[in-house]
Amino acid sequence: MAVTKPWWATLESKLFTKYQTKLKKSLAEKYPKLHCTASPMTKSASQFPTAYFRMVDWIEMGNDLENVTTNAIMGTLQVDVITNTSLDDCKEVIFETINIMKSMRFNIIAMPVYSANNNLYTGIVRFRRVIGGGETV
Repeated sequence: MAVTKPWWATLESKLFTKYQTKLKKSLAEKYPKLHCTASPMTKSASQFPTAYFRMVDWIEMGNDLENVTTNAIMGTLQVDVITNTSLDDCKEVIFETINIMKSMRFNIIAMPVYSANNNLYTGIVRFRRVIGGGETV
């Protein structure tokens, strides 16, 4: 018997595709080599700037009395941006990430945090929102 995937199983992939498309389109001129990924590991050489998009915490919401179906998910996403040029470039990609995620109705739950180490500049921001089972993302 084949296992049926729940509606939320492809949610990260759908959200990542939408985010990646919008980010690359809006920053194509300034950052033509912008790399977006949802994978924590890569076998290829590092590319900069890189935006790493991932789910960090998903909670089931809107349970019915029988608790048989998942009606909604409260999703938390984290985006890490890494550049090797400047903190300003990192911030620019983070600010565009915020604009995109807000357009997708996500709330910022952890404002951007920045760091610099060995000529790499990193910015991290987290977002959250409830997504219903019948919602199109």
